[in-house]
Amino acid sequence: MSGVSGKARVQAKTVRMRDAFVEERFGIAARQRYRSQATSALRELLSSTAEPPGGWVDFDLFIEANVLADRLFGQGDLRLVWDMGRFAATHNMGVWRGLVMRHMRPSTFLGIASGLWGSHYDGGKLRTRTVGDGILINIADFPSPHRAHCLAIAGWVQGSLEVGPRTNVVVEEQSCRALGAPECAFRIAWQD
Repeated sequence: MSGVSGKARVQAKTVRMRDAFVEERFGIAARQRYRSQATSALRELLSSTAEPPGGWVDFDLFIEANVLADRLFGQGDLRLVWDMGRFAATHNMGVWRGLVMRHMRPSTFLGIASGLWGSHYDGGKLRTRTVGDGILINIADFPSPHRAHCLAIAGWVQGSLEVGPRTNVVVEEQSCRALGAPECAFRIAWQD
């Protein structure tokens, strides 16, 4: 369920992953600059080792973390957010992920990811279905749609599938609620 205010919440580790991306990609000085430009709430989260209650923080901090990094180190068009999603995919699950992904079909993996959605976001759902030789995913009923969220999820899907034996992983945006569409949807294709 969404927070009392009707806004979505996200796990703090998901926000902190953006800080780790900035440091790894651009260096410690860049991370210091990133934190200095953040609001006090985001700066406090990124510099603290304490976990908030249940690990949940306001979804707006996730959006700020992504948009700020893109503004400071990207082109201001949110393309860097996709890269942050790919980074999170390869840094979230440790060594066993590569072993599992080598043997798991993408449809199975994305089905599991759909079931785990509520462990990362307290609103909406990730739905998947096979279409032809690919998979269609959509982010349904998310209370706070934002372009940065869609692009981060798409990058995470691409990065996750690239861990396994698949080549030419393509995640193509079909629609986005933040751009006026009725749903956020992506089509995924690859070669085994």
